[in-house]
Amino acid sequence: MIDDFMLESILSHFNLPGKLVKAERFGSGLINETWLCEFMDHGAGRKLILQRINRAVFARPDLVMANVETVTEHLQSRFKKEDVSDPAGVTPALVRARSGRSFHIDGSAEYWRMYHFIEEGLVFDTVQDNVHAYEVGRGLGRFQALVSDLAPDRLYDTLPGFHHTPLHLAELDDAVGRDARGRLADAAAEVAFVQARRDLAPLLTDLVANGRVPVRVVHNDPKVNNVMVHAATGKALCMLDLDTVKPGIVHFDFGDCVRSAANPAGDDADLDSVFFDRSRYAALSRGYLDEARSFLTQAETRLLPLSVKVITFELGVRFLADHLRGDTYFRVSRPGHNLHRSRVQFRLLESMESAGL
Repeated sequence: MIDDFMLESILSHFNLPGKLVKAERFGSGLINETWLCEFMDHGAGRKLILQRINRAVFARPDLVMANVETVTEHLQSRFKKEDVSDPAGVTPALVRARSGRSFHIDGSAEYWRMYHFIEEGLVFDTVQDNVHAYEVGRGLGRFQALVSDLAPDRLYDTLPGFHHTPLHLAELDDAVGRDARGRLADAAAEVAFVQARRDLAPLLTDLVANGRVPVRVVHNDPKVNNVMVHAATGKALCMLDLDTVKPGIVHFDFGDCVRSAANPAGDDADLDSVFFDRSRYAALSRGYLDEARSFLTQAETRLLPLSVKVITFELGVRFLADHLRGDTYFRVSRPGHNLHRSRVQFRLLESMESAGL
């Protein structure tokens, strides 16, 4: 439990503007803990984001932060070349600790970092309309274009196997075999659903293994609420949550972005409201290609639709495995939460299949 005294102690290790006014829990992320901190600096209000990195997910937070530093510095450099006067206003920018590092390690070996708060940005958990879907796609494409000249070997693989669908399927098989929490009986239909679609698992990893598409720097978690838009114009601003940025293929990003955006009801919805919205898919694809077409190969472009079903399947498998293990990865707010999340993904996949994707 983090109290106000501990927060103030953590904050004292960063170069901060003025006096802390308040700090409140912020956002809807499932992995890291986040606070929005407000300061008063010579009569002017300032906001910063404080986060504690989840060491249960990221075994090497130091390497995560090395990647974040590399990518944020690259993005800011690109924006400066485009004559953007304040890159920190349009892309994530770290606040340095007093030690000079980009993070602080407390007495319990927890890693803390701070970002400038992007005042003009908004995020939504679900796509609002087709105009928003276009901007979500454009935001992803813009991010990939900006890092297309960043060598993938400059980044560490901080989450080995993160989008290796056959590995996630093997982990589910293990969770089914163990049934450590006695939850298998209630998930029998979901396990059978996965068994009938096992051939989806290697389709993207085979592209990498066969060298059919290039390895690039990709985000790896571009769900809707990781694409920030401008509060006034609605135009895409930037990608958030850069912890998962590492080498991969653009299909990991495109598939996950569509999976998140083309289900208007969202990942926690009532099952009867879940469906694949082809118009959202089309709008997002247009936005994405308007930015990404400049660097994509023909093979990458042609294989984009393949990724949507694979990544939807993969996330459903991950939710289901975590439910059977006892909810050890994704944070839950109620019993059976991860099982429900898996059902949402599988219902969405069924809708994609019905739509002929």
